[in-house]
Amino acid sequence: MLYQAYIIQNRQKSNSYLKNYVIKLIKVLIKVGLSMLSKETYLKEVASGLALLSKEVTILNAVSLYDINIVAEDFFPGLLNLVYGYKLENANYLEKNAPAIDLFDKINKIAIQVTSDNSGKKINHTIEEFNEREYYKIYDRLVILILTQKKRYTTEFNTDGKFVFDKARDIWDVEDIMKDIRELNTEQIKEISSYLSAELCDKCHEVKKTQASEIDTIIDLIEYISRHRNVKKSQDTEIDPEYKIYKRFREFADKLIMEYTTLFTIYGEALDVVNDTLGIDEAQDIIIMFYLQDISVQFLDEAEDDPVVALNRLVAYFAEKLSINGKKYDRAAIKFYLVNEMIKCRVFPNERSEYGDSK
Repeated sequence: MLYQAYIIQNRQKSNSYLKNYVIKLIKVLIKVGLSMLSKETYLKEVASGLALLSKEVTILNAVSLYDINIVAEDFFPGLLNLVYGYKLENANYLEKNAPAIDLFDKINKIAIQVTSDNSGKKINHTIEEFNEREYYKIYDRLVILILTQKKRYTTEFNTDGKFVFDKARDIWDVEDIMKDIRELNTEQIKEISSYLSAELCDKCHEVKKTQASEIDTIIDLIEYISRHRNVKKSQDTEIDPEYKIYKRFREFADKLIMEYTTLFTIYGEALDVVNDTLGIDEAQDIIIMFYLQDISVQFLDEAEDDPVVALNRLVAYFAEKLSINGKKYDRAAIKFYLVNEMIKCRVFPNERSEYGDSK
């Protein structure tokens, strides 16, 4: 009886120990699982933020709007400091448009150029300027951070033996940074996620409070044009988009087509909403056409028949006129509206006299 009692007692103790062990193991597994879940969640947030920035840079650069690059120069020091433990600062705070480098860390002796230009020519130019300024005496390493996507470079970049530049190691893009972030622990990734939220998402939200949407931009632009209907002279024009793009402006055709197709994917739907909302009648449409023909011809003459230059100046002109009330307008939306009107031959119209001679 005593032996049986001993066996039962030990079995109970064993079961109790096993039960406690299993409970502890389950808690550990839950904790690990939650940690992994949190890490993946933060990684997704970081990846989304960086992908959004890279996409924004690509789109805006495609239509010759480069303000986002300046924003990126302010954003990346904080991000790279969190990821790599650097002490980077924005070089433009010390010298406006500092050549060769945008970010610098004199403690870790690293300099970084932030650019949306992924060409080998740009990298070579940066290295040349780095040497001319003798930055290699201050910094041991030059990194080219490409905001869009780097290429597979076959060129061997020449540093004249002044410093070591390894194209595999020293040319970065957002994907490279993301790979390094993946190797960090959960708390570090969480901190990076919070930084992205504050520097990108929250600031974008604040900007949107004072910045018109693409629909508001196009509506206000049309209303501005309708109010300023002073036309110096009527144009005798011919509607022929193919002639305009492929013959009249053939040197600029690729650029104009790229801008239109890029912008259409973003703003095409907004323009449909605007047209449905405003319901522009025929009389108002004629007023808009005459105004656009008149002002665009003036800008084209000033740009010596360069439609790309004239178009960019028109965008700047309308953005300035609309922003008198302090509100910021979507310059890319303005550009899309004007490019769309150009395709319809209402901006840079084909004057009938020249059209007839060229046919």
